[in-house]
Amino acid sequence: MQREALGSYISNLQMHISEAAFFTCTSSWYHMDVLSDFNRLYYFLGDGGHVRIGDEELYPNRGQLVILPAGTMLSVRTLEDRIFSKFYCHFNAKAGDQELFQLLDAPSCVDVPDQAATSERFGELVRHYHNRENGLTSMLRAKLLLQETLCEFLEQGGEVRLRQSEAGGSLDKVSQVLAYLDHHLADDVRLDQLAELVHFHPNYFIRVFKSVTGCSPIQYLNQRRMEKAKQWMQSTDMSVSEAAERIGSSLYQFSKMFKQHTGVSSSDYRKVMREQSQQL
Repeated sequence: MQREALGSYISNLQMHISEAAFFTCTSSWYHMDVLSDFNRLYYFLGDGGHVRIGDEELYPNRGQLVILPAGTMLSVRTLEDRIFSKFYCHFNAKAGDQELFQLLDAPSCVDVPDQAATSERFGELVRHYHNRENGLTSMLRAKLLLQETLCEFLEQGGEVRLRQSEAGGSLDKVSQVLAYLDHHLADDVRLDQLAELVHFHPNYFIRVFKSVTGCSPIQYLNQRRMEKAKQWMQSTDMSVSEAAERIGSSLYQFSKMFKQHTGVSSSDYRKVMREQSQQL
């Protein structure tokens, strides 16, 4: 269930880009002992840089992506008599209060499989970011390109684990609650019940839950109910009234919630999904 908690966290991830650019680093360029409240993503287009992330020291090569997480003491400099270029992006990626790269135990540096493709994607990210005032969709495209680059980073980094920290412990606790909710979709679940399950005070519990998932327990429960309902409408002949009963809802409330969640009625959703599956 820890993977489900992480999946819920990622599905509610909010991203904000504060800067993106191409930059050539001369021999006099450096940032020493910097503590930032944003993440830094660098794509190195040449050798000659030195990076320190906490106690870790790196000498990135051409074609490597490097993540410098928020809230970590950082130093970046050009080696003596060297010069190199890089793309960079400053961003936040969080659900609730928790930054993604403070939660994950991922490598700091990875090799990309296609340097030309990554360069082109990062260049497009920079272009759309700087065109955000003129293009209606430019910031959205910049975020999508950042997400794609972060996916590449995580996929090339091998198996990503949760960091053994207070955040990881919170995720374990929330995982227990998510498992409980998945088995009680039809029940009238109270906040104090969930808090008692993990031995937290209700006020503290709801803060921890939102910091991990990005939503409240009732919002998460309703999301899961609607995900189940969508599955039933798409892959079974279950009646709408039975689906409502299975998630502990009246027919009226179910119909209202389903349309809010999907934008269409349950019967229309079933019809559209069936038609699409026949076309595949």
